[in-house]
Amino acid sequence: MTTPNTSILFYRPDNGQAGTGTLSGGHWQAKATLHLPTGYTHGAASRDSLLLYNQSTGAGEVGTFTNGTYTRVNTHGFALNWIFIEASSDSVIFYNSSGRGVTGTLKNGAFQQVRVYDNFSSGWGTMASSGDTLVSAARHGSTEFPWSNVGYGTLSGGVYTDKGSIPRDAFLGELTATSDSVLSWARAGGELEFRVSKAANGTGISFQEVGTSGLWSKVGRTSDSLFFYKDDGTAWISTLVSGNYTNVGPLPQVSSGWTLIEGGV
Repeated sequence: MTTPNTSILFYRPDNGQAGTGTLSGGHWQAKATLHLPTGYTHGAASRDSLLLYNQSTGAGEVGTFTNGTYTRVNTHGFALNWIFIEASSDSVIFYNSSGRGVTGTLKNGAFQQVRVYDNFSSGWGTMASSGDTLVSAARHGSTEFPWSNVGYGTLSGGVYTDKGSIPRDAFLGELTATSDSVLSWARAGGELEFRVSKAANGTGISFQEVGTSGLWSKVGRTSDSLFFYKDDGTAWISTLVSGNYTNVGPLPQVSSGWTLIEGGV
């Protein structure tokens, strides 16, 4: 479990089409195409495994996910209506906005439930996990002057442990994490504002503004890289390591229509 996961999967729920590859140091390498069951709405990848989930039916599957190759190991029946599923290097959390959650391990191509929670904060609007740290945020304020509160803690060994909070921060929008850092991408008019923080050992969360970008539909991750994507297939790659964000450049000839983009950590 010590080798960072550079694997990333692209998936369409309408036809089950999927593609995999590796994204390491900002360098993309296509690996395989495959057909999966239709209808998956969520996914989460750890250091060596991938979990896929259908929010409406609870149907899911888990398999190994290394070196850009996904191999199904088991199918699962999960509870319905989880709104966030996020993975650290060895663990995964399921959360809904009422404050209920489940955590477990996600490794060696298997999910093992460890704990059930009914006391998470309710109303989180975004979550992301680095190799060992889960960061959550919720929007408050007006349309003109939004802001976010933040919670964070460790996600390791199949257990989440709360470590702290930021009662009021800048509006953080959506969160995406690499192995030791987290990116906030928040829409502000016709652009996105980027903020980054280190995210390790469940502490030290402090977002710093690093610039702006055009609009993107989704942002995928691997252990050290970010994959920005528009539904028309436009793509851009950056790296995010130790709280340092660096643009790499555009990636041409990416297929349009991917709905899930899930990478390991």
